[in-house]
Amino acid sequence: MKKLSLSFLFFFMAIVFLHAQSTVIKIDLKGKIYTVSPKIPKEIVGVYLYERKGEPKVVLNSNGTGSFQPHGVAPISMKFWVDCDENGVWRKKEGINGRYQYTLLVQWQSGTNGNYPFNGYDLMPVAVVIDEGYALIYGERYKTL
Repeated sequence: MKKLSLSFLFFFMAIVFLHAQSTVIKIDLKGKIYTVSPKIPKEIVGVYLYERKGEPKVVLNSNGTGSFQPHGVAPISMKFWVDCDENGVWRKKEGINGRYQYTLLVQWQSGTNGNYPFNGYDLMPVAVVIDEGYALIYGERYKTL
């Protein structure tokens, strides 16, 4: 019975490890390799409004696509992933009162608007201010939780 339990445990751990490995992607951003996950935390999905009012917006979809709208121009399509460890566990920067921050690795899908080259990569922080009920991108784009 003990051997059967150990065999089952080993099998289960192997499946978990292989699943995590299949969900972790490695991307080179300016000479640094990032490990990222295509799994998106539910609390960051949605539309982020500038100063809680409207445009320019950031849109994060649950499938890892979205858009970023710079001031005064059309939105730029993007793909994004969440920074994670080698096992696919999201990296969170913990703060006070239950607050935390994820880092997104973004790949621009359209346009060549200055700092946003087509197929170029960038980092984007998303803060979750759980105690006040909102998520925040770049300190100016808000989404209610």
